[in-house]
Amino acid sequence: MLRNQFFVLQTVPELSAFHMDLLQKLLEFSFNQLQYDAEVQKMPSKMIYKQNQEFKLSLVALLTTCALLDPTRQSQETEPYFNHQVNIIQKNQVKIVHFGQIRPFLVQNFLIPEIVDDWITYRNAEGDGIYALKDKKTVLQGLESFSPGGSPVMEFARFYRKLMESKLKKKEKLRQQIQQTALKSLTDEIVHQKLMSGQSVNDILNSIVSNELLSDNNKEDILLIDKK
Repeated sequence: MLRNQFFVLQTVPELSAFHMDLLQKLLEFSFNQLQYDAEVQKMPSKMIYKQNQEFKLSLVALLTTCALLDPTRQSQETEPYFNHQVNIIQKNQVKIVHFGQIRPFLVQNFLIPEIVDDWITYRNAEGDGIYALKDKKTVLQGLESFSPGGSPVMEFARFYRKLMESKLKKKEKLRQQIQQTALKSLTDEIVHQKLMSGQSVNDILNSIVSNELLSDNNKEDILLIDKK
């Protein structure tokens, strides 16, 4: 059984206490991963190196994922770019994470609790990788538009991109359904008001066909409905 060592975690630039807690969570997870690393089991002296390697992988994955979800992302913000920019320097019991030239906004916002937890689910050496994550995030429904494969960083990032696309499509579809239902209810009420006011069925049908039923000419009918 490997024995966890205590490290003081620092970052350049500095992050908030909230984000440092999430970084610490990722660091502890990276150590737990070593329990299943055959190379470390044979040579415990590689523990720090392998932990830093796993820790960096998690940071690169989260940065890549958040960049992929950001419409204002820059063209160079890819896995190789983040892999080059993120560096972990070990000084005795201090780990210093340098974020290089990564834009400040991304550095200050890429640590999101939900995505951190999802990375842990995905990367867990005892888990089922992308299949466990897919079941968790879709409540066992699957994600038809996503095909597994690629590096761990890109597989995770692509999955999250597809997941967000799916959620936004469902949200837009629901919005349209609500809008159509509301429009139908409003139309039914206006038709009822016009019939009650003595207008003929033909006149009402003509206004519907000509798209004039909900035009400015019928604002008074809508106001009457609102008052009721």
